[in-house]
Amino acid sequence: MELVMLIAAVFLLIFSGFDVYGNKEKAADMDNSGIRPKDQRLLLNDPSTLLKEIEALKIEMTSLKSHMATQDTEVTTLNTKIKTLNTEMNSKNTELNSVNTELNSVNADVTKLKAEVLTQRTQIQSLQSRKEAGSIYTVWGKKACPAVNGTSIVYTGITGGKPFNEVGGGVNTLCLPHDPDDAPRDFPTSLQSAAHLYGSEYQFTYRKFAQDDDVPCAVCHIQGSGSVMMIPAKNTCPSGWNMQYHGFLVTDNDDSDWHAFDFVCLHEDAEYLTEGARQHNQDGHILFPVTAVCGSLPCPPYRNGQYITCVVCSL
Repeated sequence: MELVMLIAAVFLLIFSGFDVYGNKEKAADMDNSGIRPKDQRLLLNDPSTLLKEIEALKIEMTSLKSHMATQDTEVTTLNTKIKTLNTEMNSKNTELNSVNTELNSVNADVTKLKAEVLTQRTQIQSLQSRKEAGSIYTVWGKKACPAVNGTSIVYTGITGGKPFNEVGGGVNTLCLPHDPDDAPRDFPTSLQSAAHLYGSEYQFTYRKFAQDDDVPCAVCHIQGSGSVMMIPAKNTCPSGWNMQYHGFLVTDNDDSDWHAFDFVCLHEDAEYLTEGARQHNQDGHILFPVTAVCGSLPCPPYRNGQYITCVVCSL
């Protein structure tokens, strides 16, 4: 490349010389006119002049080459910087995409958590409402309430109801408190007859009690429960329900001269009432176990003479 440029410079000088001397008549005219100075003429046969011009061109070419090399270096540096910046920008874009993905995930989690908080708030309000309300039931044959499922005693009492041999009166079994309150002294203002209320006696013996023992009871409150039910012929509760207690169905006898009252669920670990002497056969509201009779009641699953169990469940 340097040789080509050097040869080009020499030709340029030569042709410049021919332009000066090639046209002899014009040169003679210019000499005669005195317009062209002598020191501006280029003599083709002057080697020193050519060498000076060539050296000057070499220096200028070296300077140009150095400048071009510097510019090439700067261009290379800039290209490297551009590549680096592009790489950094691609990395930043990747990070930004990752951040956007994480942000979308966080937003989804926040939305899910808000829904869960709303659901929990609703459940808490429901539980608070249930806690304030609760449910009441009676455990028959016990002097205290089962210590399960947040159950507390409202009061303990004496089991009673109508006598077995009276036609009239109520049929429901009652849990009578130990500290009854009197009616007003002027009640009633007129009276021809009244129903009768007797205490209950067991008419069979089992574990802790004997026949003719009086029957205790307790009224219980279940905190946070919305429902209570007694299921006959079962000693376990449905799925999701809590068992308060289980035992056996009892009611009046089937004698034709005796008159019915309701079925109640006697606790399987029933006790006797401690007030007064035990086993006084005074009858009154008497309780017998209940057995199944095949016929309209299908057997199986029931069996003839089967004693019927029961369970009290809460929800």
